[in-house]
Amino acid sequence: METILSSRERLDRFIEQAAVVRRAEAELLHQLAELDKEGAPVEFGYCGSAATLAQDVLRISRAEARRMAESARVLFGALGISGEPLSPDLPNTAEAYSRGEVGVEHVDRIRQFAAELPAEVLIGDAWPIAENALAQIAGEVGPRGLVRPIREIRARLDPDGQAPTDREPARPDREIWLRQRNNDWEIRGHLDYETGLKLRSVLDVLGKPRSSEANGGTPDTRTPAERDADAFAEIVQLAANPESLPENGGEPFTIMVTMTEESLREGIGTATTMDGTIIPATQLRRIACDAGIIPTILGSEGEVLDMGCRDRTASPKLRRRLIARDKGCAHPDCDKPPALTQAHHIQHHANGGLTVEDNMVLLCRHHHALIHHTEWQVRIHNGKPEFTPPEYRPAFSSTA
Repeated sequence: METILSSRERLDRFIEQAAVVRRAEAELLHQLAELDKEGAPVEFGYCGSAATLAQDVLRISRAEARRMAESARVLFGALGISGEPLSPDLPNTAEAYSRGEVGVEHVDRIRQFAAELPAEVLIGDAWPIAENALAQIAGEVGPRGLVRPIREIRARLDPDGQAPTDREPARPDREIWLRQRNNDWEIRGHLDYETGLKLRSVLDVLGKPRSSEANGGTPDTRTPAERDADAFAEIVQLAANPESLPENGGEPFTIMVTMTEESLREGIGTATTMDGTIIPATQLRRIACDAGIIPTILGSEGEVLDMGCRDRTASPKLRRRLIARDKGCAHPDCDKPPALTQAHHIQHHANGGLTVEDNMVLLCRHHHALIHHTEWQVRIHNGKPEFTPPEYRPAFSSTA
């Protein structure tokens, strides 16, 4: 008879099995590296190619086999042309992977970063320290949480970088129709080839499936269309950023709503916008973190108590200070740049929270929603945002 598990017990088992899978993946790559060092690809007629051996015996694609062979080499070493052993480029990452603390996406991001560095950097004294730091960070954040540390380490190890490229867009041929439909909006139209290509590229980057870590501990079940829509919402957020709209004099976008004082302060009930759209008070509280909200507060008998004010939004000067401190979404699992963030009140303004640096943090749209609707907590400690995950999101166990 199957044992009935509580949700917490099932979640613990889910996390435990994920760590088991990760350790098994690491062992698989270790065995491939050892086979390569022992000359097995030659012995079994695979022309010395560990990737070809893996492709054939595991019945996987050529691309996956190449990824495995390259990962095995950088994690666990290989043999040089003359038969001398070559040390692995990522020994600390290999150890964390073997303990089940990091996953294949973490490994791929660190491996790809190492592949982009000049050879002299990898044999220098600074690389072992940098790689160890990345391995430790990877054990604490989702794969996207590595982007910012990698960017900072790259600036130190390879300050020259690659020269940027720039191309002028072709003459546009595009149309878009946007109309309101009940409480949402319908959009359709067509774009010229180059603009569509750029938009597709941006949607692909912003709309990648989230890891379980970045998604609050659950798999990302969004459809491709839903991920594209979420990515498009982030593009709109970027365009609505006060610093992107100088003609608005630095003011954020503004909406006027009517709601009761209890709804505003308790986050219950609904609010009505000027066009008659009804939205939940909880949604308004989230929007209010980074928009110019002018509430009309009603009394118990419908009388107007207050027309509200805008001093609860982050001023351009305050936002610049938040950008200098947080450098983008401050959540440890995120790498979104400042332009795609919203200024969140840690103690909500409606509950007496002040619009000051010590009570605000930059969050992307996704992590802003997590902070409002899950058990994630954030505070400012020693002048920096400090996040506490839900107690049901423990670190991966290092034991079987």
